[in-house]
Amino acid sequence: MHANDFDLLTACFEARRRQREMLPLIASALSVPDERVFYTWMAGADRDIEDIPNSPWKFRFHGFECDLRNTDDGRFLRYDFGPGRRCDCVTAWGVLQFVMTTKAPWREFPALRAQLARTGPPYDYLSGDHAKVSEAWDRLERAGCFEPADPALVAFEALYTRTGMDGRRCVSYPEGTLNQTAIDCSVARRQLLTDRARALLELSKG
Repeated sequence: MHANDFDLLTACFEARRRQREMLPLIASALSVPDERVFYTWMAGADRDIEDIPNSPWKFRFHGFECDLRNTDDGRFLRYDFGPGRRCDCVTAWGVLQFVMTTKAPWREFPALRAQLARTGPPYDYLSGDHAKVSEAWDRLERAGCFEPADPALVAFEALYTRTGMDGRRCVSYPEGTLNQTAIDCSVARRQLLTDRARALLELSKG
């Protein structure tokens, strides 16, 4: 691993911390418990709700993700939801967006931001270079910093996945499979930070 990769790893943990911290804002706007945010969206929640009352934050769901944006200072936090009510999965693009926009009172990463920038300053959530972060992310992955959110669900989905003549994957679950199980399978490959990632970070501070 490159020395600068530890800054990215630190940013991963910081982004995860903020994901957990900020989820109640979205839950409150949807009037559901924190653990039901993702499933409420997937079940067809009111798609017009974006404002968080008495707050500069707005949120927008798309696909299996949700973007949380501060309209005052530009902070941006992406949620790549995982199975089993998880809100702490990390992706290269999501962490990159966080790095490019984070500012006080959140921790900032000025050196990493400059290293990963594609445009700017000033920086916004689209200023990062995906190719640059992907290269560093691959090194972290090879070092054992990430693991699938639910390997058992990944295996379950694989049992019922076929690839057609056109190369497209088609999933057909057996009758009786719960809708929530199917949703969880769709995000079971999302990445979580491992104990090894934490240990490597601690060693780097050594």
